[in-house]
Amino acid sequence: MSQQTSTLAVPSPATPKPAGKFRADIQALRALAVTAVVVNHLWPQLLPGGYVGVDIFFVISGFLITRHLVEELRGTGKVRLARFYGRRMRRLLPAALLVAVVSIAASWLIQPYSRWLDVAWETLAAVFYGENWLLAAKSIDYSADHEMATPVQHYWSLSVEEQFYLVWPLLLAGAFLLALRIRKTPLPLLSATMGTVFVLSLAYSVYFTVSSKNEAYFVTTTRAWEFAAGGLIALATFALAGRGAQERELMRPAAPRLWMGLLAGAGAVALVVSLAVFDEQTLFPGAMALVPVLGTGAIVLSGSVLGRSALPAVGFRPVQALGDISYSLYLWHWPMIVLAVPLLGHDLRTREKLVIGAASIVLAALTKRFVEDPGRSRLFRNRKARVSILSGFGAMALAGAMAIGMVFSAGHAEQLQQEQLALLAKSPCYGAASLSEGASCPGKYGPPNALNIGKAESPYFAVSGCRSATDQIRVQGVPYLQDCDYSRGKKDAKTVWFIGDSHAEHWKVAFFDLARKQQWKVRLSLAGGCSLADVRRVAFMDAPRLDEKSQSRCLDWSGQVSDKIMEQRPDLVVASTFSVKETIDDGTGRDQLSQYRSSVERRIAKWGQNGTRVIIVRDSPLTLGKSTPNCVINNKGNALACATQRNKALVADPTAKAVSDLGHANLKVLDLSDQFCDDARCYAVTGGLFVFFDNNHLSKSYVESLAPVFERRLLSLAQGA
Repeated sequence: MSQQTSTLAVPSPATPKPAGKFRADIQALRALAVTAVVVNHLWPQLLPGGYVGVDIFFVISGFLITRHLVEELRGTGKVRLARFYGRRMRRLLPAALLVAVVSIAASWLIQPYSRWLDVAWETLAAVFYGENWLLAAKSIDYSADHEMATPVQHYWSLSVEEQFYLVWPLLLAGAFLLALRIRKTPLPLLSATMGTVFVLSLAYSVYFTVSSKNEAYFVTTTRAWEFAAGGLIALATFALAGRGAQERELMRPAAPRLWMGLLAGAGAVALVVSLAVFDEQTLFPGAMALVPVLGTGAIVLSGSVLGRSALPAVGFRPVQALGDISYSLYLWHWPMIVLAVPLLGHDLRTREKLVIGAASIVLAALTKRFVEDPGRSRLFRNRKARVSILSGFGAMALAGAMAIGMVFSAGHAEQLQQEQLALLAKSPCYGAASLSEGASCPGKYGPPNALNIGKAESPYFAVSGCRSATDQIRVQGVPYLQDCDYSRGKKDAKTVWFIGDSHAEHWKVAFFDLARKQQWKVRLSLAGGCSLADVRRVAFMDAPRLDEKSQSRCLDWSGQVSDKIMEQRPDLVVASTFSVKETIDDGTGRDQLSQYRSSVERRIAKWGQNGTRVIIVRDSPLTLGKSTPNCVINNKGNALACATQRNKALVADPTAKAVSDLGHANLKVLDLSDQFCDDARCYAVTGGLFVFFDNNHLSKSYVESLAPVFERRLLSLAQGA
C-alpha cells in the first residue's frame, strides 16, 4: 500500500487547525474525564454518573487516532503498522505495567490469600489487555461495592482501548486501499466504513445493554461505536478543511463562531447532565451513552472548527496539568482505594479519601515525569519498531509470570488453611458446635482461628455421585437437573428433590451428607438468582433485572421444576432461596410478603396437596455488608465489630413465612437462625470460623460444623420421609 494520493490533501489553509497542534480543549476534556471517574469511585453519591468519564476518553481516542492515521494515509498512502504499534506500546505500557506490578505486590502483602486468585487472574488479563472480557464473563457489576474488587479492575477500559488500537489501523487502511482500487475518493468510503461500525455497534449496544447490562458494560463490541463517533468527527474535520476557498470567503466570520459556541455549550450541558443524573441504575452503555458521547463529540468538533475552545476556563493551568497526568492518575487512583481499606483496617473516612486523591495526583505526576515521558520520547529511541514491540511483549510476559506465581502461592496458602481446619475440627468448640447446649466455649464469637475464606469454602462445588438427568430441564440451552443416587440398590429408597438458588447451594455440604446417610435418591436443580415464584423477578440484590433473558430464565426454570414435582410426586422436597433479595412483581402493587404468599399458594402448596412433603430452609441472615470476611479482616480480626443487629439482619424470608402461615401439614420450615444469631445480634465469626464465604453466602466449613443440627431438625420435620 505504498501508492500515494492527493484525494485527502488540504488544498489551502483552512479550519480545522493542523492535527499536530496542542489542543487545550481536549486536554481539558481529559481532566474532566479523570476527575469524574476518581470522584465517582471515592464519593459515588456526589457524582453518580462519573463513570461516563471513560466514554469521554473513548471518544477522544477515536478522534485523535483517526486523525493521526488519516494524516499518515494522506501523506504516504499507507499505515506503518509496526511503527504505530511500537509507539502505542512505548506510550502506554511502561506506566500500566508499573502500576500493575505494584498493585499485585501490594495485594500479596496486604490482602488475605482468599483474594490472591482473583487478583492474579485479573492482573494477567489486564497485562495482556483482556480484562474487559474477563469481567464480562464474570458479569461483574462495576458500580458495586469496592469490597470484592481487585486493584486492576479498572484496566478493563484500557483493554477496550488497546483492542481498538489493534483493529482500527487495519480497518482504515483496508478501506483506504479499497477506495484506491475502485478509483473512488477515500474520504467518503472511510466515512461509510466508520459510519457502519457506529450504527452496528450502537444497535448491538442498545440490545445487549437491555438483555444483559453487566456484560454489556465491558465488551468491546458495545463500545466500538464510541470510538467510531470520535473517528467520524475526525473525518468531518478533513471534509471541512477541504472546502473550496470561494465558499469559505462567502461565509460570514461571525456565523461559525456563534454556531460552534452554541454546539460546545450544548456538549457541556450534555456532559454535566450525564455526570449528575446518571447512576448505577441507568441502562448503560446503550442508548443513554449517546448523551456523553455526543456531548464530547460536540466539544471536540467545535474546537476543531474554531481552532480553540469556545468554553471558558479550558486553558486554566490546573485544568491543563490535570489533563496532562490523566492517564497515570486513572491508573493509580483505583488500586489506592481498593488497598487502603485492608491496610487501614476500616472503611475509608472523608479525610482518608482526600489523602488518597492527593496521593494519587502526586504519584501520577511522578509517573508522568519519570515513566510516561521517558517511555514515549527516549525508550528505544532510533531503534526499529519491532524492538519496541518485542520488548513490550517481554515486559508483559514478566508481569504475567508474577501473576502466575501468585496463583501458585494462593493454592499453597489454601492447602495450609485446610490442614489447620482439619485440626481445629476436633475441638468441641469448633464452629456451630460452640453453640451446643452445655458447651463451655468462651469468646465463641471471635476472633477467627483460621481463614476459612478461600475457594475451598465456596458453595459452588460439584457434588460427587451426581450425573446429568435423562429427563433434563433445559433453560436457554443450559441443563438444570442432576440425579444423585445414594440408595445402594435399596428398593424403598426415598426420592428427594433439592432445589433453589445459590442460597440452597450453600447448604449442599450438610444436605448431601444427610442424603448419603439416609440412602436417598436425590434430584438436584439449582438456578442462581431465581426464586420459586411463578411471577416475574424484576430485581436481584436490590438492582433491577428487567431484561427479558433474565426474567424468562427464572420463570422457565421454576415452571419446569414445579411441573416435574407435580408429575413425579417425590417423597420430599427441600428448598431454599434468597427471596429476601429476589424482588417479584405480579402486577398488583402489593408488598413482597403478600405477593410471595399468593405465589406459594399457587405453586408450592399444590406440591404438598399432591402428597409431597415440602421443607423450606429459612434463609440465612443478611450480612448487610458488615458481617463479611472482609469486614473482619479489615478490622484486624475484631469480629464483634462486624456483628449486625438481629432485627436488621434477620428480616422475614417471604417464601418461608408464606409456607409457615399456610399451616399445611405437608409444608414445613426449617429455621436455623439460632445457629447465626443470639437474641441481640447475628455474627460474622462463630466458634473460630468465618460464618460467611462472601457478602451473602455461608462458608462451607461453617455449614459442615452445623450439619448435625441441620440433619436432626430436617429429619424431624420430614417425619421419616
